[in-house]
Amino acid sequence: MEIEDWKSVGSLAPLLRELRQLGLESNIVELELLGFTVVPPQKVGPPEFCQAVREALERTMLRRYGPDGLAPERWANVNDIQRFMLWEDPMFEKLTYNPAGLGLAEYLLGTDCVLSLCAAWVKGPGEIRTGIHGDYLDPALVAQPEQVQNCNMHFMLTDYTLDDGCISFVPGSHKWRRQVTPSDAQYWADRATPVEAPAGSMVIWGNHTWHGSYPKKTPGLRMTLQCEYMRRRRQTEEAYRDTVTQEALDRNPVRFAGLMDIYSLFPFGKSDWDMDRVSAAEPGSKGGQDIDQYRSLFDTEPAAGRTTPRPTYDYMRHDGKMTSERNRERMEQVKRETSAKAAEVEAKT
Repeated sequence: MEIEDWKSVGSLAPLLRELRQLGLESNIVELELLGFTVVPPQKVGPPEFCQAVREALERTMLRRYGPDGLAPERWANVNDIQRFMLWEDPMFEKLTYNPAGLGLAEYLLGTDCVLSLCAAWVKGPGEIRTGIHGDYLDPALVAQPEQVQNCNMHFMLTDYTLDDGCISFVPGSHKWRRQVTPSDAQYWADRATPVEAPAGSMVIWGNHTWHGSYPKKTPGLRMTLQCEYMRRRRQTEEAYRDTVTQEALDRNPVRFAGLMDIYSLFPFGKSDWDMDRVSAAEPGSKGGQDIDQYRSLFDTEPAAGRTTPRPTYDYMRHDGKMTSERNRERMEQVKRETSAKAAEVEAKT
């Protein structure tokens, strides 16, 4: 079937066309039926991409921990998460908008989803493992909403096998929509399905799916780069909006600015939100899932000044205008701009 730009579908129409180009239709089915999916290396990127990300992580570990940052004895019986990796190396920035990973995240969360965290997992030999759990962020809820709120993408920088301490899933558990109990975790610890896949693969899942990992029985380190994406209204786990620089925005495409959430309407101050800034933002850098806000997964052109960091606002200041007055002025400006564009098009024809 030909996917047209139906307004009723919004930005999911162009997204689906691009997911088809990437050959990810079966991955969508797996997300729906199983709650997780594995994208093979050939659909993620060339081998050099995986190697470059791994080398970037190795350099980071040596900076953080010193000369023995990759020594096997340091990581014996350790499975540790490395926080706030994004600004450690530009390769990590590129991973956040990899077409396969971001495309499936946008399918689950909407095409204006934001980046919540970029972390790494380093795991050494031993009995340590991750217990079975779900990623829904409100542990107080017994029955979880049907809609996925956040999703994970793990980029495997080493081969994943059962003996290598791979990640594991309980297929179909996303439909149960509840937290894991201690007895659940114990029951599924050795019954969960191991994900065995080569380096360069991605595994993606939504927040409802139960998962864990197995102990690593082989020598060496298991290494993973993790990106977690969230619906725009949620609070991110790491502070990208406050730490992204103009240089980082310039060297990455426009969609990266959207992942940084620098054009968010929130939080409000006394003078409401910055209507002029948000209205003028490039498609793909702000909220909204209309067709005209879609940014192609294949758009890798550096933004080079088309996006800017969030200004420092004085939230306690009121500019003396009522919200209705401000909105009316903005609508009049939009009408003028629309008329000018229409006149320009007519003049050319």
